Amino acid sequence: MRKSFWHRDLNPAIGLFALRNISPSIGIEMSWLKTRVSGRWNKTGLTLLDLANRESPITFSSQINQFNLMMVFNLDQIMLPGDDEDRGHFFIKTGIGIALVKDNKKFYPDITASDVSYALGGGYAVSVNEKIKLQIGSTTIAVSSDNIDGLHVVPKDTGGQIVKPKNIFEIYNYSYLSVSYRIGDFGSQKSKKYSKRRR
Repeated sequence: MRKSFWHRDLNPAIGLFALRNISPSIGIEMSWLKTRVSGRWNKTGLTLLDLANRESPITFSSQINQFNLMMVFNLDQIMLPGDDEDRGHFFIKTGIGIALVKDNKKFYPDITASDVSYALGGGYAVSVNEKIKLQIGSTTIAVSSDNIDGLHVVPKDTGGQIVKPKNIFEIYNYSYLSVSYRIGDFGSQKSKKYSKRRR
């Protein structure tokens, strides 16, 4: 989104994720996020026009369904490989995904665009017990789109005719607190080792 042109709102979101550890330091995560991105125009003296040369709305509101496939790195294990797993650790994650963006305002209402996205995030995870883990973190998504903020960049040739739409990267960020529950015995030996060490 155009940082200097919009006052952006804070919106709630819901999400689900599944993580499979490849090793103590690396995991693969699949995630889904449903949220809304909204805000109001903040550039006084500059009027927005849509393709019909009508004044655009001064607010935007787009619905996002975000799907990610990410690599997750346990920084504690990378920095101290082979060390006993602690109760908490820092992590970073990065990957690619698909953003389904639905513009709910007046430019292209009720049209959903599927766009490639790139994600980078990090945070801190702490184990409550052998099954339950809490995570707090933040992820930034860059979407190859021109649809999130409702303002579409459409270039024209020298004759004033509209040509192929110009795609740009728009960025949004979400912070989260998540709860995960381990299913099965994968990783249980390491958890038992941690429990023993605490006595």
